[in-house]
Amino acid sequence: MKVKTNWVPSAFTMANMFCGYFSVISAANGKIIQAAWLIVAAAVLDALDGKVARFTKAASSFGVEYDSLADVVSFGFAPSYLAYKAVFFSWGTPGLLLSFAPLVFGSIRLARFNIRLKGFDKTHFEGLPIPAAAVTIATFLIFNIQFWEQLRWVKIFLILILLVSVLMISNIRYETLPNFSLQRGSPQKGKIFTVLIGTILIIFFPQEAFFPLAIVYVFSGPVVVLWKLFFGKSGSETQEKQKGYVRNEGHRKNSSQTRNSRSPGKSRE
Repeated sequence: MKVKTNWVPSAFTMANMFCGYFSVISAANGKIIQAAWLIVAAAVLDALDGKVARFTKAASSFGVEYDSLADVVSFGFAPSYLAYKAVFFSWGTPGLLLSFAPLVFGSIRLARFNIRLKGFDKTHFEGLPIPAAAVTIATFLIFNIQFWEQLRWVKIFLILILLVSVLMISNIRYETLPNFSLQRGSPQKGKIFTVLIGTILIIFFPQEAFFPLAIVYVFSGPVVVLWKLFFGKSGSETQEKQKGYVRNEGHRKNSSQTRNSRSPGKSRE
């Protein structure tokens, strides 16, 4: 008897949503660090549900839509409320509007993602993924409490909120998690190695390493864009020149061979 497994990815999605819901309750009760870690846990579950869906061949349009609804709770509402309770509640109406940014921009990003999605496998993300934005906000708070036992750099936190919000609706390319493969010569082995190193750092130094790794990923997209802007053109021109040189050399060789084949000496051979 074949056991149906199409419910397994949805179970991970439900667990993701529960973590977001519990994070809001924790933040409301003043448990800021617990609320932040619950957002991180939701991100881990969100990464797993897609992998599980592909592994069990249970990917579906329903799963995509349900996952987006869970993401709005865990990575939109939960970090917005966490930011409000941790910092912006004393800012009045401006604080309310600023803390609303991750929720509103995150929901726009998810809606855009759903209408542009073709198939269930993604080669890259267009714009900063909403779980990455939420984890960056949450781990910033964890990082501060770990080193200073209080929230410092409030202005930097404000800039961070606005930065990840804008990047979510940008067209900047971000890399996806690699599909782990034991085959030799896997084209994603560089990404796999990077993820493994990051995972080891997080396991041994969770409070210290999570935020720096998150911020590296946040800036990876804009850095690649700037690199291509300033160096990509000259590099492509060099490649084109090299290709043109190879073509010209090949053409000259072919012409020389043709002339030699038509020479009297060549005919006598």
